Amino acid sequence: MNNVYSRRSAPHPDTYRYDVSEQVRWRVLHTIKGLSERWQNSFDLGEMFQQVQDHILQQYGGLYRPVYDAACAHNDPLLNHFLCCSDEMALDFIELCFRTRSGCGRQEGVEAINAVLHEEAVGYELTAWREIETDEPAKLFGRTIGSGKSFRIEHPRIIKKGEQYTHAEIVQPCLMALGHPKLSTANAEMLAALEDYRAGKYADAVTSCGSAFESVLKTICQHFHWPFNPDKDTCSKLVGICRDNGLFPPFYAPIFEATGTIRNKLGDAHGRGPAPMYSVGKEHVDHMIQMTAAHIVLLVGLAKL
Repeated sequence: MNNVYSRRSAPHPDTYRYDVSEQVRWRVLHTIKGLSERWQNSFDLGEMFQQVQDHILQQYGGLYRPVYDAACAHNDPLLNHFLCCSDEMALDFIELCFRTRSGCGRQEGVEAINAVLHEEAVGYELTAWREIETDEPAKLFGRTIGSGKSFRIEHPRIIKKGEQYTHAEIVQPCLMALGHPKLSTANAEMLAALEDYRAGKYADAVTSCGSAFESVLKTICQHFHWPFNPDKDTCSKLVGICRDNGLFPPFYAPIFEATGTIRNKLGDAHGRGPAPMYSVGKEHVDHMIQMTAAHIVLLVGLAKL
């Protein structure tokens, strides 16, 4: 995005803000309009907004409208909803734009809106638009057509960014490493962890992190045809298999096994009961996400996936 002088010369804040101001919302709308003009052959703005409105009505049962007409920001009910609703609903609106037929410009749209959020120091971003090849043959009206391969779309999601260095140097590389089609399950679990973190569901976030790590270990075992039990082998067992097959030096094993220990002690996969032994705070989740992300980047690199 080509910025004017005032934006080029302005120092970027050291910390993120987690509100979605009216200025940010207007910039997002104008960015979407610009995308529709560039993609005019496959991006009907009116059609996309109608599909977004249908999604919103299914989710909430109605559009947000201020109590007083004077507080309305736009004559169009849908755009007024986006400009006046809560921050969480505004983020939902952005996500839903990418779940439409046009895909809101797909990856170009992701990058354009992320640029706005970055410039405004908003602590959220969209994950990448991905087309993932599947093992299923291409079908039309339920019938297999030729020998063509089929793809599924992984729609962008809003994730909450933590401290800037951590997000840029640890979390983003992890999501990039999980972009391999074989790691789609682990990718979905890591995205779920980030989504739970954003929602303040800290025990769930710890659990999802641990699941993503185990899925990476299982994928590596499967990739190298190392025998394992996908239904019974836990983190410790999977780490041992990778260690015994020389994926990493033996002294790494206890470090990787700790991920499973934290998940079992702080996560809620098995039910924490009415009086859990340990409370889970934001600091624990920050550590779990950073640690798991770093472990995944290392293991995927060692396995050369």
